[in-house]
Amino acid sequence: MQLHIISNKRTLFNSRHSDLQIGRLDSQWTPLKSRIDLIMSSSSSSPLIRLPRAQWSEIISHLSADDLKSLRLAGPRESCLRVPHLTSHLALRMDHAPFFLQNVEYTELATGKWLANRQRLIINNAHAPICPRRVSYLISRGYLDSITHITVHDGHAHAHVVMLLSALPNVTYLRIIDQGNPDEISNVRIRNDLELMVASLSKLTTLQVLDIEIDCVISGRNLMFLQSLHELKHVRLRGFDLSRGIENMANLTRLKTLHLCHGNFYSSPEEDVKEEHLLHLMKLKAVENLHLEGFDCLGETGMKSFSPSSNMKHLTLKHCQEMKEDCIPCIGEMPNLESLHIVNSSYDDIDIDNFQTENWGYLNELQKLKTLSLFYVMVDQYDLLDLSGLTCLETLNIAFHENMDQEAFEELCTSVLPKFPSLKKLRIFSDEMGMDYTMQRGGMQIEFSSFNFGDEVELD
Repeated sequence: MQLHIISNKRTLFNSRHSDLQIGRLDSQWTPLKSRIDLIMSSSSSSPLIRLPRAQWSEIISHLSADDLKSLRLAGPRESCLRVPHLTSHLALRMDHAPFFLQNVEYTELATGKWLANRQRLIINNAHAPICPRRVSYLISRGYLDSITHITVHDGHAHAHVVMLLSALPNVTYLRIIDQGNPDEISNVRIRNDLELMVASLSKLTTLQVLDIEIDCVISGRNLMFLQSLHELKHVRLRGFDLSRGIENMANLTRLKTLHLCHGNFYSSPEEDVKEEHLLHLMKLKAVENLHLEGFDCLGETGMKSFSPSSNMKHLTLKHCQEMKEDCIPCIGEMPNLESLHIVNSSYDDIDIDNFQTENWGYLNELQKLKTLSLFYVMVDQYDLLDLSGLTCLETLNIAFHENMDQEAFEELCTSVLPKFPSLKKLRIFSDEMGMDYTMQRGGMQIEFSSFNFGDEVELD
């Protein structure tokens, strides 16, 4: 690859075939402008056109892409959006920007203007012909040094590009989402591409937020890259077989959010996560928000890494089958807990007999708890009386194996709910479809909703 200077405009040139040539600036402004999520209109009814140009330019720098989409712009003010530095605070679509794509003309001068002070990049098209050579060149010349946030959809399709972007010096936020059909999920080549991509992330030593969600399942051994990312504060991992690899998180002592899912919605790994594996996380004392999903047979040993804790504010245990009763006392030793969600489906294997009055009583120590979810871990509404010490509880989400009839509902409202003086919202979930409706009872809002395995529901 060589760099040629022509009329003070630089362009990349491949000696074998010139798919990168000098392009006219005028031909690049409009398509690029339209691809940074801005919608223009010729309507003259907008009062914004009465603003002086200087004021309108100032306003643009404070608007998000959604704000700009909601405006109807007209007249000469539209030209402000053709000035790159006024929209540098918005995310740039790599899959649309011409200077990242194969066989699209552009100039290096125009590229520099659009990338100056740009902080966010997004890839959202699995079929976009992003050219790795162009990306590599722009990185080597420092054009992307200001990037701090990267979001990649269909990660396997752009694995090589992500591997190149991992060399950037100032990235603090990375989100990778990889969704595929059943054939793609089981494709060995795709899995290999994802593993190589994940391994390259060890170079992102400035990273503070990491969010990876993939539909296939790859071995937790690929999490070795985490050993280099000491600045991480928020981690979310879905699509890893965590029966291996948890030890790679042992020294992430700055973590405040930890969201771990063993496998994912589509696939549960053959081997369970052993409770002893969680003991590797004993040094993660700063965690405030913990989400464990698919951790079967969870009990005191597994919770010991996070309890007692004065920092824990939000705890979610989701689809943790065969959960042991001795984990409840551990939860009771998190005095600043504000939300607790124990969420299972009716198909999950939970031994309700393990959770008796003496176990639930430990939760009454959580005097700051405002939101509580208990799905399929209680026999009926009367078990809630064991939690009458939760005087600050404002939102309660419940689901029982036996659907609640009218008589049981009335008993709940008259005999149980008055024990929770601060309660404002009650949600009752069941696996019956067509159960969604809302009612008001006194000062309390009561919602009835359906819930099945894999459903995303509002709990807070």
